[in-house]
Amino acid sequence: MSAPATDPQRDGELVAATRALLARPWRTTETDPDLVASIRRHADALDAWFTQELNYRLVVTADTARLVKTGHVPADRPLRTVSATPRPFTSAEYTALALVLAATTSGPDRTSLRDLVNAVHSAAAEAGVVLDTDAASRRALVTALRWLIAQGMLRELDRGVAVYEHDADADALLEVRQDRMALLPTGAVVGAETPDELVGRARERGSAATAVRRRLVEDPAVLATDLDPARFAELRRRAGDEGRRIEARTGLVLEARAEGFAALDVDGGCSDVAFPTGGTLPHAALLLVSELVFQFRPADDPDAIPWASVREVLDELVAEHGRYWSKAALADRDRFAADVLALLVSVRLVVVEDDGAVRVLPPAARYTPEVTVVEGEDVEEQPTLL
Repeated sequence: MSAPATDPQRDGELVAATRALLARPWRTTETDPDLVASIRRHADALDAWFTQELNYRLVVTADTARLVKTGHVPADRPLRTVSATPRPFTSAEYTALALVLAATTSGPDRTSLRDLVNAVHSAAAEAGVVLDTDAASRRALVTALRWLIAQGMLRELDRGVAVYEHDADADALLEVRQDRMALLPTGAVVGAETPDELVGRARERGSAATAVRRRLVEDPAVLATDLDPARFAELRRRAGDEGRRIEARTGLVLEARAEGFAALDVDGGCSDVAFPTGGTLPHAALLLVSELVFQFRPADDPDAIPWASVREVLDELVAEHGRYWSKAALADRDRFAADVLALLVSVRLVVVEDDGAVRVLPPAARYTPEVTVVEGEDVEEQPTLL
C-alpha cells in the first residue's frame, strides 16, 4: 500500500529511497530490510518519478527492489567481484554469469552444483560458446556464482561453491531464486546479436532531454564536449529548471560552469564511488591529480600528459607517502598505477588517450591546493575552473 501524500515523512523517505536506488539499484530484504520496506511503501511514487524523469523502470516484489537503468551505459562501471579487494569482472566472468542465468531460467528451485555446472555447459554449447573445464574457467564460474550469492539470487544450503575452484568434482546444494534471476536482465537489450548492438540498444531510450538528465544524475560531471553544441546550449538555458527538478528528489546540487555541469553529491550518499575519501588508492589519486594540475598547468598547455611523465609523478608520490599506504596495494607498481588512474577516470577527473597519455579534465581543478575561478567578461558567460 502506498503512503498517503499527507504523510509528513513522505518527502524525506522518497528522497532517501531515490538516492539509495540510484547508488545501488539492487536491494533485498536480507541486506536492506528498512530500505526495501520504505521502497515498497512508496513504490508507485518512486516508479512514476523514475519513469517520467529518467525513463527507468522500478520493479518491487515482496523482498526485492530492482531499478532497471537503461539509456546510459557508463564505460567505467563494471560489475565487481565479491572479495576484500573487489576488481572488475573479466570477460570470462561476464560470460560465466550470463551462462548461469541461462542455465537456471527454467530449472528447479534447488540444485546441486554438479547439475548446475552441467546445465551451464549445455547452455554454452547451445549458444556456441566454447567453455573449458580447466582451473581458469572454474575460477570464472565460481566468481560469477559468488556474485549471485551476494545478491541473494543463489543460496548455499549445504557446502559452498568455493571448493570448485580447486576441485572439479566438488559438489554443493544450492537454492535458486528464479524470481530474482528474472529481474537481472533488462528487456531493452533482448535480441541483440553482437556486443555493439547490445550496448547500442541499452543506450536508445527516451527523449534527448531525458538522456541529458540521466547523465546529470549518473555521471560526476557532464562536459560540453560530451554533448552536441545545440544540446549543451539548451541545457545551459534550462539549467535552473533542471537543477530544481533534480535537487528536489535526489539532493544533488547542479553546478554550471563554462566547461560543463556537475551534479554535486554533498554528503556522498548518492554516489557509487566515493571521492575523495580515505584509503591508499583514493589518497594516491587525490595527490596525483593535484600534482598533474599543479605541474603541467593544463589550462596553459591543453596537450595530454605523456604516460611516462604521469608515472614519474606517481613514483615520486610513492617515495614520499608510500610508508603510509597499503603494502599489498604497492606490491605490484604497474597494477597500483593502473588502479589509481582508473579511479580518476571513474570520477571524470582525467581521460586516457589511445596512446596512454592522460588528459586532465576541468573538474580536476577542484582538487588542487588552490582553486582559481576565472570570471567571464560577458555577463552571459559562465566562470571557468581551468
